[in-house]
Amino acid sequence: MAWSKLTTLLLFHVVVICLGSLQFGYHLSELNAPEAYFSCQIRDREGYFGPNALPDCIPMGPSRVGLVNSIFSVGGFISATIAGRGADRFGRRGLMMINSIAYIVGPVIVAVASNFYLFMLGRFVSGLGAGSMLIVIPIYLNEISPVEYSGMIGAMCQEFVNLGILFAQVMGVFLSSFSGWRVIVSIGGIIGIVNLVLLPACVESPKWLALNNRVHDSKISLIKLRGLNRGTVTEEQLAEINNLIQQWRLKPEPSKQISGGAVQDSTDLDSDHDTIASITPSLAPRGLDSQLALFLEEEEEEEGSTLQGSELADVSSDFTKVSYHEFLTSRTYRRPLIAVVGVLTAQQLCGINTMIFYGVTILSSLFPTLAVLVNVVISLINCLVNLAVAPLVDRVGRRPLLLLSESGMAICSFLLAIGITRNVQILSGLAATVFVAMFSIGLGPIPFLIIPELTDASSVAVAQSVGFTCNWVATFLVGYLFPILNQSMGGYVFFILSGIATFVSFFYFFFLFYILPSSPMYIVLVLH
Repeated sequence: MAWSKLTTLLLFHVVVICLGSLQFGYHLSELNAPEAYFSCQIRDREGYFGPNALPDCIPMGPSRVGLVNSIFSVGGFISATIAGRGADRFGRRGLMMINSIAYIVGPVIVAVASNFYLFMLGRFVSGLGAGSMLIVIPIYLNEISPVEYSGMIGAMCQEFVNLGILFAQVMGVFLSSFSGWRVIVSIGGIIGIVNLVLLPACVESPKWLALNNRVHDSKISLIKLRGLNRGTVTEEQLAEINNLIQQWRLKPEPSKQISGGAVQDSTDLDSDHDTIASITPSLAPRGLDSQLALFLEEEEEEEGSTLQGSELADVSSDFTKVSYHEFLTSRTYRRPLIAVVGVLTAQQLCGINTMIFYGVTILSSLFPTLAVLVNVVISLINCLVNLAVAPLVDRVGRRPLLLLSESGMAICSFLLAIGITRNVQILSGLAATVFVAMFSIGLGPIPFLIIPELTDASSVAVAQSVGFTCNWVATFLVGYLFPILNQSMGGYVFFILSGIATFVSFFYFFFLFYILPSSPMYIVLVLH
């Protein structure tokens, strides 16, 4: 829309919604710095019981430490499998409010845990909130964003994950002790309370409202998000709002889709422009003067009402939800299915969570007294790089950034393995830093963007669930197996990660490079 802009209210929505991503990052990294304390690894004892009857540590070996980290992924896996349908049924905002409850309850259980099993339960509950939240946040951000800012706003999901990781690392610097690790895990619950309190101040997704025949409410949400003054909406602005809502409510014909919503090759551009030109006139609103008067009159009514008498409201939506079976088996969705599963699985198999879960342990042999601080610096660089790259996602495109990101991580993993095995501090520190920075360039933010861009409204929720279910399985494998492999292989484990990243780089180049979109602008024209 010509009048779309980054309004203060839109930015407020982005911040509040992305608190869910921040909590995900925080819970990923909250056990990193205090690992030696909560697991009794610093001293050989069964845990001292203080006046509050809670032990100051819970004895755990490498396998149990791996379990308490990876059980978070199990919770995420379970909730991710059903979150797509939940987002369609309860609304994007409604599901996020439910998730916030898990984000509160989980940290409380860990904070009062007196044994390994309660510790596991709390991490599992936190994972339930995280898995569902990572499904719905990218969908919501995509649905409230002006097209020209969709890449930058979508990248904020990963930026807040990085901020959560950084926040947890900073808390670890000051609170890693036998008495402080419970405070670290409690902070996650406090953030969850803040998130739950602020979410009702956000509007429901205007696209979800439109698809559920609440057109009037959808218009109100768009007016608020776009910074328009209620009661002074012009005819031109209302016409653009109506066009956008009608585009959302019209399901693309199968002949207009390529593999379930994947963008067409550039060779089809001319024919697509002809198609767009033929469709556009049909989207022009009719009876605009009467419709504007009706809308402004109804603005004075209760916001929860449904638009009556409007031509747009009388048209039933063609929106139908694709089932899991159809998305997984239909040839129509074969290419986006492979793209979604490939990108989201590779995001974790590249090994980024080895640094997030166990960065302090990895670096402690090289920097015995500075490992925690070095990890904080790496996390800070991660945030800065992701923030700097966010505007480039729309300008440079998704495909080049993904390829650069994965190939760069393959090289850094190889150099990190050499640095650790040969005890070269400078090489190890630089390789670990650039490794995380390369992740932030593409493989971090872009997987959160591409699913809504590769699929239409009827299949986006299912695609999110399938993709992030695979993502959580990979997260579990990395989180559980790395401490075991690291204990037996040492730094040589990074040669394995380098090999995986190299394979994924070829996969990106020869397959995904021809599927992933470079920019969402073209997709909006073709798919909607």
